[in-house]
Amino acid sequence: MAVKTSKFKNFSTIVTIDPQSKRAYRFENNEIKPHNLDKSSRNSEFFISYIRTKDLITSTMEISRSIPDSDLQNAVEIKAYDELGLDTAIEYKISFSEIETNNTKERLLNIFAIDASLVKEQFGAVKNKTRYIDYIATAPHLIRALYQKKLLDDAGVHCFVYFQKNDAFLALYKAGEYLYSKSLRYSLKEMSEKFCELIGERIDEEDFYQLLVTEGLKLSNPIYQEHLMKLFGDVFLYINDVLIFSKRSYGIDTIDKIYIGAEIGIISGIDEYSKSYLGLDSYDFNFNIAINSKEWYIDQMHILMVVAAQVYLENPDGIENFTIFKRPPAFLKRPSGKFFSYIGLGLLLAIIWPAYQTGYGIKLNYDRSVMEKEYKELKKDNDRIKAAIASLEKEMATVNEKKDLQSERLEFRKKLLNEIYDKKSRYPMKGIIIHKLVDLINKRGIKVQQIKILNDELTLSLVSSNEKRMTELLKDISQDGGYAVSTDKIGKPDGSTLYISDVSVKVK
Repeated sequence: MAVKTSKFKNFSTIVTIDPQSKRAYRFENNEIKPHNLDKSSRNSEFFISYIRTKDLITSTMEISRSIPDSDLQNAVEIKAYDELGLDTAIEYKISFSEIETNNTKERLLNIFAIDASLVKEQFGAVKNKTRYIDYIATAPHLIRALYQKKLLDDAGVHCFVYFQKNDAFLALYKAGEYLYSKSLRYSLKEMSEKFCELIGERIDEEDFYQLLVTEGLKLSNPIYQEHLMKLFGDVFLYINDVLIFSKRSYGIDTIDKIYIGAEIGIISGIDEYSKSYLGLDSYDFNFNIAINSKEWYIDQMHILMVVAAQVYLENPDGIENFTIFKRPPAFLKRPSGKFFSYIGLGLLLAIIWPAYQTGYGIKLNYDRSVMEKEYKELKKDNDRIKAAIASLEKEMATVNEKKDLQSERLEFRKKLLNEIYDKKSRYPMKGIIIHKLVDLINKRGIKVQQIKILNDELTLSLVSSNEKRMTELLKDISQDGGYAVSTDKIGKPDGSTLYISDVSVKVK
């Protein structure tokens, strides 16, 4: 079981407590067993109980969305006292949960109010034995843990009906979230009384419960059977009225599943009444989570409390916790603990401070003498290094002067060699090119008026009596492969029989 808060980190056992019978169960290592509260270990056991639905004041309320979350609790409490007609002289523990709605201006809230004095009265005897009650939930809200622990699929709207000896309740959940609950007037004790009235004789209450568990709703005694059918017909007519009201109030089209159970055990035949009066196939309100509880029945409220405790230990949330018997915080987190810790800290500082100052002064003097010695040695090294650097800088200046002089000589010789190379290699090369071009020109019978040379480009002014020869010459030069040849135009001046063109030849 993962626990996210240090307050409960040592708890290895969950103890569930029925608020009426004071019967308790101990859940540990996936086993559940009856438990004696007088033998509880308060430091390793997590105590949980619940408030009956009939002791819970419930209602729905709208409140403005403009109210910030930090002020919402106070606003809800003020409005609850007003709209629910709560006695201002009585202290109530008020909680709420929000219902999803499309209203963008108002929140729709389910409100729950508990008389604080009722909590003291009902759980005082338990508190005297356990000293603490870590979690007190409300009966209909325990069901939510089944969805949170993935024991039930949260798709659709589900109805839960549970008959207890001193109470009975109906709860509606939509998409795994609480929607509505109501205490039903037909508790098991009330059924026993009604049954005795119908048959005209007194039957012990426990005998009536045993009859329901062993024979179900089809009794062997025909007289008993007739009156039992009348009794449960009235019960399910009443439940149907409650469902009609809740569906209309909360805009519910249909109930997808209904779970029906009882504190005394599974009552066979109750599914037929659900089908006949409610039009719904019922499922057993029976959620087995312990490996050792398959052969005997446990009041399902204890099972629900175990699951709810597991959820709470994983993610403590005080909104739905109505306990007034919480464990005190760790000693150092209490005001008295903080006060004594401050006193102890002050005394410790009063003793330590003078000794610290004396010791620290001695340490500073020692550190100063060590640093002075190091400083003298470092200063000697510094002076020696400075002298060496000055000598090296002087040598470096002399070397730089010699280097600059040699660089000038090197540049002069480099320039001279380049000029000599240019004269020896480039000029003969240009002569060869001109000679080659003149051969091509002469083959075509074309005359040269002028040759201009600029870098690697020659411009030839050519004259021909035939335009075709001029064109063929350009092809000859191009096909040689070593030149790029171009001309702007081949023109024939007015009154002349010769064609003239300036041809540019560039060595590739």
